[in-house]
Amino acid sequence: MRVPASSGFPHPSYLQAVLKPNFDHSVRHFFRPLIEINRAHAIMLARCGIIPKSHGARILAALKQISTQENQLASYRYRGAEEDLFFHVERRLEALCGSRVAGHLSVARSRNDIDITLYRMVLRKELLGLAQQVSLLQSLLLELSKRHLKTLFPVVTHTQLAQPTTLAHYLMAAVEFLERDLNRLASAFQTVNRCPLGACVATTTGFPIDRALLSKLLGFSAVMENAYGCIASVDYLIESVGAASTLMINLGRFIQDLLGWSSQDSQLISLAEGFVQCSSIMPQKRNPVALEHLRVLASCGLGQCQAVALGLHNTPFGDVVDAEDDIQPVVRNAFDYASRVVDLLTQVLKSMVVDRERALALCRSNGITLTELADVLVRDRRLPFRMAHRVVSRVALGLRQQPSRRKGEPRSDAVSALTARYSREVAGETIRIPPQQLSRVLDPAQFVSVRKIVGGPAPATVRSSIRRHLKANANRRRWLEAQQLALGRYPENLASLDCLASKSAP
Repeated sequence: MRVPASSGFPHPSYLQAVLKPNFDHSVRHFFRPLIEINRAHAIMLARCGIIPKSHGARILAALKQISTQENQLASYRYRGAEEDLFFHVERRLEALCGSRVAGHLSVARSRNDIDITLYRMVLRKELLGLAQQVSLLQSLLLELSKRHLKTLFPVVTHTQLAQPTTLAHYLMAAVEFLERDLNRLASAFQTVNRCPLGACVATTTGFPIDRALLSKLLGFSAVMENAYGCIASVDYLIESVGAASTLMINLGRFIQDLLGWSSQDSQLISLAEGFVQCSSIMPQKRNPVALEHLRVLASCGLGQCQAVALGLHNTPFGDVVDAEDDIQPVVRNAFDYASRVVDLLTQVLKSMVVDRERALALCRSNGITLTELADVLVRDRRLPFRMAHRVVSRVALGLRQQPSRRKGEPRSDAVSALTARYSREVAGETIRIPPQQLSRVLDPAQFVSVRKIVGGPAPATVRSSIRRHLKANANRRRWLEAQQLALGRYPENLASLDCLASKSAP
């Protein structure tokens, strides 16, 4: 078999389809982490006596000069002279301090562990940034819950009005799923924030390097131990996009409810003018476009997360650097979408107006408090619940068959008469409940107030939940600030060690 003649690496098609997009992405996102990794490695090699300190100083001085040329690199037109950003920086380093000195930086390392390290350095910041946004959204929902402790609001199941609750009770359900989302993001951060540097290709090195020092210099919390696992594992990525994807699903469902509440049929909420748009032909329209876009953005974020998993699921358990080159832009997209969703949703909710009167009217309509009548028959008249349920089901049917009361608030005298009739037919005894007592039973505020066990909508119960979650939110914010502070500190430490270059370089 004849091998086709080659014009050399890279083929123009490979350059355009793979190398150039990956190089451009690396310049935008990985240049600074790569310089920091090079600095840390030079410092470690010199301190461990693996390279002369004078060589380390010259390398550090050159890296400092290269780091100031980031803007020039942004306008660099990639033509394939070097395969990737790693080799581009290596060539510039050679040009500044000579190949005999610059070449020392390549001892005891590989593109494998370097790339995985810089991927983790960028991802950990994205995880923290998204977690901070989620924490702010959760804080806003807690404030809204405090304002709406007694705002009666209809629960909808199977697209039908079901029972009354409070808006605070509903919002606290969102607070709780965001708490779980924050736990997932924090767990992913802890997985990601482990340093693989020093793993080299897969088996470490025979040189006496200090991996713990590398980890400390780059702001990692610990060394990732097994060298093969350092360069082969992708679960840190899957865990991270998994946390983001669950967040997008949670928020997407929440957004869907908001969109339904803003419809003309519901009219439960209205958005500020900045988030609605008029029709090009119908002047009366007030389209909630921000919510419509949020729904799509959340779906796009979820799609990007799934693309990461699909791109990695059938790769061998070995060197994944080349595969990850193509995956990394998708990871950036996933977190970009997630960040946009959380930010926009927070702003929408800040200006959202709730129509309390409309919500109360719905809570008084369609017999949605009749569950409490069944409970009263169980508590006060000792009927089995299933029998009480059959009685009240017939009462509800009877109310629906009264044309004038089909959608409005059921009259207590009508409910009293129907209860007496159907209790006799179903239970064999006539149960008469005075209309005045039924007015209290059917009152949505009463419905809510008696549901005061853990997790219920009674204001005192929800208020207690709000207090607990405010404390948890404050603790999470302190943890996030501590992690951000730690990540902000290591570049300063690296920069201070560059003084070695100015003092020792010839």
